[in-house]
Amino acid sequence: MSSLNPIDRTSIFLGEKISYVFLASVIITAYEVIMRYGFNAPTTWVHDGATALSATGFLVAGCYCLQKRRHIAITVIYDSVSPGLRRTFAFINALIIALFMCLLTWATLKIALNATWVNWNCEVQFCGLETSAHAWDVPVPAYLKTVLFLASVIMLLQALVQLVTVVQNFFKKTEL
Repeated sequence: MSSLNPIDRTSIFLGEKISYVFLASVIITAYEVIMRYGFNAPTTWVHDGATALSATGFLVAGCYCLQKRRHIAITVIYDSVSPGLRRTFAFINALIIALFMCLLTWATLKIALNATWVNWNCEVQFCGLETSAHAWDVPVPAYLKTVLFLASVIMLLQALVQLVTVVQNFFKKTEL
C-alpha cells in the first residue's frame, strides 16, 4: 500500500474505518426495537442517530469504491473490445466522473454553507445550524450536508488522480 498516493491512501483509510458506523447503526436500531417493543419506552434519538451514521457510511463508501474501481461497469462491452478502445472508454469514463464530481462538489458547497454558516447565531440552540425538527432536534441535516461536501471533495480528488492515471496509461498504451 506504500506505493499508493496520499489521495488513494486517504480513500482506503476512510472507507475501512467508516465502515464500522454501519455496525453502530444496527446496534442502536436494535436498542430502539428492544426499548420500543420490549419496554414500551421508545427513544427520541435513534432515528436521527442511525440516519446520520448510515448516511455518513454511504457517503464515504463512495470514495472507497471509486478508489477501488468497484463502481458499476458494463464489463460485457468493455471486455469484448480491443485494448485501444478500452483505454478510450477508460478515458471517457474518468473524464465524465471528474466533471460530474466538479459539479457535485460545487453544488454541495453551496448546500453545506446554507446549512451551517448562513444563519450563524449563537444566541439560539446549536448556533442556528439547520436541525432535524424531530423530537431530538439536533443539527443532523447540517452535519450530513457538510459530510456530503467533504466526501465530494475527496471523491473529486480521487477522480482527478484516476483521470491523470488513465491519461498516462492512454499514452503509454497500457491498461489499468
